[in-house]
Amino acid sequence: MAIEITPDKVTNDTISVNGLSVIWAGNWLNTKTYRKNQAVSYLGSSYRANKTTTQTPSSYSVDWDVLALGSNDTVDTSEKDIYFTYADVTSRLIYTTGINEIILTVTVVILIPFNGTGASISIGDSTVTDRLANNTQIYLNEVGEYSINPTYKYTSATPINLIITPGAGATQGSGYIIIESK
Repeated sequence: MAIEITPDKVTNDTISVNGLSVIWAGNWLNTKTYRKNQAVSYLGSSYRANKTTTQTPSSYSVDWDVLALGSNDTVDTSEKDIYFTYADVTSRLIYTTGINEIILTVTVVILIPFNGTGASISIGDSTVTDRLANNTQIYLNEVGEYSINPTYKYTSATPINLIITPGAGATQGSGYIIIESK
């Protein structure tokens, strides 16, 4: 199950998914103290405080847990949440795993259906390009949310790639990917 969070809309509701509880606090402010389980948006990513903190959120911070890292770049980044469109490059790096990291869930959300003939998608590594998700699990031509549970353990730092073919004659199509790991 995925939850849609509007970054600028603060809520006092506690959201719980698979044992993870968050209270959405909106955009991070350097003048505010955040309590445990408050979640914020910062530089396109979202984080959950694991204790009371004033520390700036980052994937390297001991006070914050990453909910989803975002990026608009096609360069090597450690992003776990990435948007894509029909006009993107065919293959792009979307995440690099850590040592002994287990990819639990890959969720692909299609916001605008792809209208090209033969559109396809796969998410994986250089050894098995569709190890985490493939075209039989995701319908690019339909708006929807598709969650795949590969539960695959990478024993070394491994680049994860999105390979997308928009299809012949494509004029639309977009979505985003969320990778949940431990």
